[in-house]
Amino acid sequence: MEILPSIDFSLEICKRRILALNVLPSLPQHYTETERMMHLGSIVPFENTNMVKATGALIKYIDKKRIGVELEDIETKVPILALKTFSLEDAMMIDENTYSALQIFQKESHPSAFKGGSGAKEGLSLFGMMNMTKSVIGSRLLRVWFRRPTTNMDVLKQRQKAIAFFQSPQNAENTTSIQECLKHIKCISRTLVRMASAQASIGDWQSLYKTVYNAIYISNMCKAIPDVQIAQKIARDFSEDLHRIASLINKIVDFDDSTSQNRFVVKPGVDENLDEKKRTYNGLPDFMTKVAQEELSKLDASITECNILYLPQLGYLLAIPRTEQMKEEKDFEMEGLDFVFFSDNTAHYKSANTRELDRLLGDTLCEITDHETAIMHRLQSIVLEHTDLLLKVMEYTAELDCLIALSVHAKENNYACPEMTEENLLSIKAGRHPLQEIYVTPFVANDTQVDKEKSRMKILTGPNASGKSVYLKQVGLIVFLAHIGSFVPAESATIGITERIFTRIHTRETVSVGLSTFMIDLNQMASAVQFASERSLILIDEFGKGTATVDGLSLLTACLKYWLSAGNRCPKVLVSTHFHSIIQQKLLPLTPLLRFQTMETMQNGDELVFLYQLVDGYTNTSYACHIAALAGISSDLVQRGHEILDLIRNNKAVKRKDSKKNEEEMQRYCGIVNEFLGLDFESADVTLFMKTLLTSQTGQDQNRK
Repeated sequence: MEILPSIDFSLEICKRRILALNVLPSLPQHYTETERMMHLGSIVPFENTNMVKATGALIKYIDKKRIGVELEDIETKVPILALKTFSLEDAMMIDENTYSALQIFQKESHPSAFKGGSGAKEGLSLFGMMNMTKSVIGSRLLRVWFRRPTTNMDVLKQRQKAIAFFQSPQNAENTTSIQECLKHIKCISRTLVRMASAQASIGDWQSLYKTVYNAIYISNMCKAIPDVQIAQKIARDFSEDLHRIASLINKIVDFDDSTSQNRFVVKPGVDENLDEKKRTYNGLPDFMTKVAQEELSKLDASITECNILYLPQLGYLLAIPRTEQMKEEKDFEMEGLDFVFFSDNTAHYKSANTRELDRLLGDTLCEITDHETAIMHRLQSIVLEHTDLLLKVMEYTAELDCLIALSVHAKENNYACPEMTEENLLSIKAGRHPLQEIYVTPFVANDTQVDKEKSRMKILTGPNASGKSVYLKQVGLIVFLAHIGSFVPAESATIGITERIFTRIHTRETVSVGLSTFMIDLNQMASAVQFASERSLILIDEFGKGTATVDGLSLLTACLKYWLSAGNRCPKVLVSTHFHSIIQQKLLPLTPLLRFQTMETMQNGDELVFLYQLVDGYTNTSYACHIAALAGISSDLVQRGHEILDLIRNNKAVKRKDSKKNEEEMQRYCGIVNEFLGLDFESADVTLFMKTLLTSQTGQDQNRK
């Protein structure tokens, strides 16, 4: 392993290194910089900053070591043949376009313009709905699970087993008790860092104690959970050392006094010397009152009161209020007393008794504080010796929090446990969209069947607003949820391990990339074409609508034929489109891999009723005029749309709506033209004709003429 300097991982520099690649066989040399960026953008997701940094640093390292061309001339470039992405730790790869299209995450900015840049909260998203964790560390880990869906079968089965246990009604009481304890599990990693530098506050000690105390309770409850791996780890690894830490903190730290005094305070009975000092300090007010009374008896009769004060720098002092005789500085001198200073109309002196107090008592409060600080350091050392155990507490309880949160959500929304398999298939019975079903009642569930040798590609046609996009997204979300170990919104599901999910559903437009809407769509399709394997899921919603109809239809057909040509290695592809020519003109080959489906509708007179039920077959129209009427477009415009649509279908010319009036005017104009052509230009008929014409035409007619 070689460690590279951080400058090699600068984002902008790494991006320029990638764009400067000119040795890729797939990259034409005549491309401009903009064209080069468009092409490479379909290979490298530039929004993934860590990937860009790693790629740029790797390119520099390969170029510096001259791997493959060590003995060649210095002008010979390292032959980089291709750029490919692969995942670590069995992770299913999902790009930002897919996260946005499936609404897995969604940031919601603050409505105030003044707070718009201060951060955003989670809006209506899959993560926001399923994040029912009780602790901060649990919420963070759940986000990591959503960001890193896994293809590790063992991990997925362990999570499903845990969710099934906590979902069971007979374990509800135990689950609720664990959740109550999880509320008090804090993120103590920073607390341990501050303890290592002796900067821990009393709030840090309280967080640590609550975490350890509740972790012990969780450990005891997990001993009754034999079939869940994470519970077994907690019961086994939360050893007696955790009890020792909790016992020491409970016996030593006085949290009430610590909170009121805002410092570390030790409980009585911990240290005898400390207790003696505290007893002395607590008895000082009465003792100092007696000393003051003794001093007052020695003073002049004109002095009616005095006090004994303690100042850290000067020790114990005798404070005498100013009398009428104390007018000048020489009047402050008294026999047997040493004048120290005058402040707030009070003179302060040192006497034999105050000097004796200094000798006997000294700085009692500082000694108490120093003694308690020494005890705190010893306690910190014991805690820091068990840093690994405390970090393990955070790790295990966070995982337990996530599993319980997923089980609670699955139970509340009637989710089913999917069967994960190594076979490359997808079978979903009565699948639902996890977000859409919350706001639509009732939600119509649909089945999905993709086998290894047939129905690998489904083409959906149907009216606008019939539920095609929702269906595509629900399939993607069900597959995604299965790969984080969660239950899925369906009656049952058998899901094969999926390596990547590609989508062409949502166009993430932004001025920062400098690409048109259709170019962004093409980049998403290009990524799917280049990197999709037989274990990939591709969701395409109306690709090609951003350009000319013929061009969009051609590109979509070419991509679909490319995937079908792979045979049984064809990825799982779900496409919704309004290009009915694909079916009518038979642009795709007839193969068991291809299946046409549509959203069922019913005609009730002039009204179109959506049934939102997926059935085999296809439709020849999108019913755009019906949808336009539902959207509020006036009936005259909708009727005119129907007329034009019928003319185009029957291959007839589209005429203006006032065509009858136009025909009458054209006949009159033709008569004028024919009369003009029959004139004898050598006679006076021309002049007479022009006068007659000008007097008979209106201003509008003159313009037309």
